Amino acid sequence: MAKGRYHHGDLRAALLDVAEELVRERGADGWSLREASARVGVSPSAAYHHFASRDALVRALSERILSRLGDHLADACERAADPDA
Repeated sequence: MAKGRYHHGDLRAALLDVAEELVRERGADGWSLREASARVGVSPSAAYHHFASRDALVRALSERILSRLGDHLADACERAADPDA
């Protein structure tokens, strides 16, 4: 994510991307919503327009990652069911 100010685009997705980076770097408990906001380049109050708390951001990130996992499992099941594909 860019270190400058955040000006446009999908702030919710940008916060989720940064939260994923922070979790990979430090684990689920090693960061704050304020830090995620700073990495994106917005004020913490801007982040609170999308997530009521850090825990809400973590829940949304969990949903995103579980959805990704479900997609990968569905793809693997399709490939296993049709090995010629």
